[in-house]
Amino acid sequence: MQAHAQAPDPMPATSVPGSTAPAPSLTERATEHANLVAGYQERISNLQSEYGPYDERLIEPLELLTQALLEVESYPEALDALEQQLQIYRVNEGLYTARQIPVIESRLEIHAAAGEWPRVSDTLEYLSWVYERDDSLPVDQQLSGLKKLGDWHLTAVAQDERAREAFHLLQLGRMEEKAAELAELYYGEDSEALAPYVYDQALADTYIALAIMLTGETSQELLFQTEGIRNGTYRASPSLYAGGRLSLTEIESMYGSKVNTVIERSFKTRMSTSLSKLERVKEIYAASGNAEGEGIALMHLGDSVLMRQQYERQSGKYARTRRGTSNPGPAMSYYRDGLEALQKAGVSSETLDAYTRCPVLLPVTELKTSVEEAVPFCERTDSSGITDLGNHDLLSTLIPGLESDPDTLNTPLTALIQFDVRTNGQINALNILEIEPDNTANRVQVRKLTELLQFRPAIQDGRAQPTEQAQLLVRMPAVRTND
Repeated sequence: MQAHAQAPDPMPATSVPGSTAPAPSLTERATEHANLVAGYQERISNLQSEYGPYDERLIEPLELLTQALLEVESYPEALDALEQQLQIYRVNEGLYTARQIPVIESRLEIHAAAGEWPRVSDTLEYLSWVYERDDSLPVDQQLSGLKKLGDWHLTAVAQDERAREAFHLLQLGRMEEKAAELAELYYGEDSEALAPYVYDQALADTYIALAIMLTGETSQELLFQTEGIRNGTYRASPSLYAGGRLSLTEIESMYGSKVNTVIERSFKTRMSTSLSKLERVKEIYAASGNAEGEGIALMHLGDSVLMRQQYERQSGKYARTRRGTSNPGPAMSYYRDGLEALQKAGVSSETLDAYTRCPVLLPVTELKTSVEEAVPFCERTDSSGITDLGNHDLLSTLIPGLESDPDTLNTPLTALIQFDVRTNGQINALNILEIEPDNTANRVQVRKLTELLQFRPAIQDGRAQPTEQAQLLVRMPAVRTND
């Protein structure tokens, strides 16, 4: 067969260092880019004519074409090039080959950038199937991939439609469970390397528990799944959430008139599951003789007990959310034990003071390996008395935490808020200092969310301490208005 002469990759014009030649204009750069794309397309067309549409030689120019198209945000054309790469991989190596993973991840990023979250959901489901069915990847790459999947689902909880929140939360839990199981096989059941995976699994259970207790429609969907109301085995799919929802009367017909009791029971069960995983983290550190790690695990056990107590609703009719008790209760026993373990581990009093002198927003989203790493951002100004707690993206630290169903914009709402933190970790005396965009709907959303914020209180001499004039910069979706 006669060899096919391939055109060399087009190269964009570059200026010579030290040259006085003027930089190319926007029109010239656009022309250069168009020629670049045309060159890749011509090379792809020639290869297809010579070798067919599924030849491996097409992968390199398709990757270059995709990169060039993404540089100018030509998303539909880039998706076409990615789809062609996927077809080549699937035809030559099978439907679930691991070589297609980077291509699928690129599709995820494009769909997310375009705000096409239903397509993100479909793509995530396919990517999870690839990881489940392909065993050719090294274990460390499998673990990394599962963690990426979980992160995508966590992001989608905040961005996708309300009807898919339960799907993403349950998939997050599923990915964390699979990652923990794989990490245990890889590292061993007593390895400290396993601890972060078990902690993340506990964190996913906490997110699901909070959604059961704090949300409306998502709570119903999660109850259907965790309480076994639906027939058949659950298989995570957005299509499960496309149908209608049961009314309160229909739920009561299933559970009885005390539906809140069912919600609380399911919440406590999921929090107990989370607590058992945190106990496992503590046992891992104890078995390896890591007293500092054991002390940190005890602090997180206290956090879990505190959240379980403080998110229980109080009965009665109140103008605002009433939950929990007026004191931290049994959580303080864990906190005292944890601080005692950290002292025995040789952590300095100065470091422990920095670790406990300020409130910490719960749940803590990452397991740190040392107290120094775990010290929260906290700056106190003596002249003003303000305790600055830094910046927080509440979409990732409270899931999801709103009773309403706001139609959000891609641009976030940013608010600087000031409040007091009581000894039970709840806040009061909220004052919105700055907010952008500033409108009534956004102010209402900030106030509703802050009613549900929960902190680990400041601790001094083994006792919870109130914090006055705490300040926090929060980011969350802005409410769409007709202004």
